[in-house]
Amino acid sequence: MKKQLLLKQFEYSIPYSALVAAGVKSNHFFAEHLPLMKVTVDFENGKLKLDGDWRFMLAANKHNEASRFGCDRDRVKIETAIYPACVINLNDPYSNGLMFPLEGNINDGNSLSTASGLLILDNVTAGNGLMSNQWNTSFYIYDAAYNDCEIKFQLPVYIVEITPGLN
Repeated sequence: MKKQLLLKQFEYSIPYSALVAAGVKSNHFFAEHLPLMKVTVDFENGKLKLDGDWRFMLAANKHNEASRFGCDRDRVKIETAIYPACVINLNDPYSNGLMFPLEGNINDGNSLSTASGLLILDNVTAGNGLMSNQWNTSFYIYDAAYNDCEIKFQLPVYIVEITPGLN
């Protein structure tokens, strides 16, 4: 029997990049000392936290309406609950394709709006169809204050296994 490979928490950060910032179509100035986006997913306690530049997140999702770029939002903080909260065994084939509903809020410093969405954990299967050690987490978050406004990202999950006895 394979030993358990438990996923309790996942963090991912996209640092500021002048090349990426140039791709955002507006006269927007980025806070260069802050990441464009930072995501923390705590599966064990059922929480997703995202802090990022609003225009970057919209530009990364090309189907969002251009009118959303003109809103007053600069940096936003999104906090959602993940249902159900649980530790995930990545060696269990039933972990592939897990879907978790999200409910929470989006705070831009001036206003608070409701957010809902979905988080998906997928295994990147090998060419022979077998499970691999590569995983992706995808999330889709919708802002209730705006129609047709989706924040969508697929991020790789990097697995680090610690071998006992090695430093």
